[in-house]
Amino acid sequence: MDEKTAEASAKDNETRRFVADAIAAEKRDVPLTCNPAFISMGAILVDGQAGDVLLSFVADEGTAQGNGVVNGGTMAAMLDTAMAVAVLSALRPGQTCATISLNVNMLRAGKIGRLYVRAGVEKLGGRVAFAHAQLLSEDRMPLATASSSLAVWDIN
Repeated sequence: MDEKTAEASAKDNETRRFVADAIAAEKRDVPLTCNPAFISMGAILVDGQAGDVLLSFVADEGTAQGNGVVNGGTMAAMLDTAMAVAVLSALRPGQTCATISLNVNMLRAGKIGRLYVRAGVEKLGGRVAFAHAQLLSEDRMPLATASSSLAVWDIN
């Protein structure tokens, strides 16, 4: 490893490194314990490759509205998280990202339980990445779709 690569690796985004390592090792059903937000959502990397991931989340009773369905903000957070993981999985060591814009379309109500998000990178540029995602129920019915743009930068 050259000096520049070693320096970038030392300054790496821990979430990027965790996800990239799991994907490189072809691990499945990996709890995403690398990030407190992911832990609180019960996030699991079900499967993936660089730029394309399937995550699962737990929508518990604390995420439900009075009418018994999962809050739209919770569903949007799951979509946003999965798109960020997809982009992070495609970045090189020493890079990170953050959401610039998020567009969500709700298709049907989500129910308490395990939900899935398939997310992928549409384009990875030098400063901006574009991603898409679909939120699925436990029985894999589409609940919502999303697209986002994410700023990409080197960690200094």
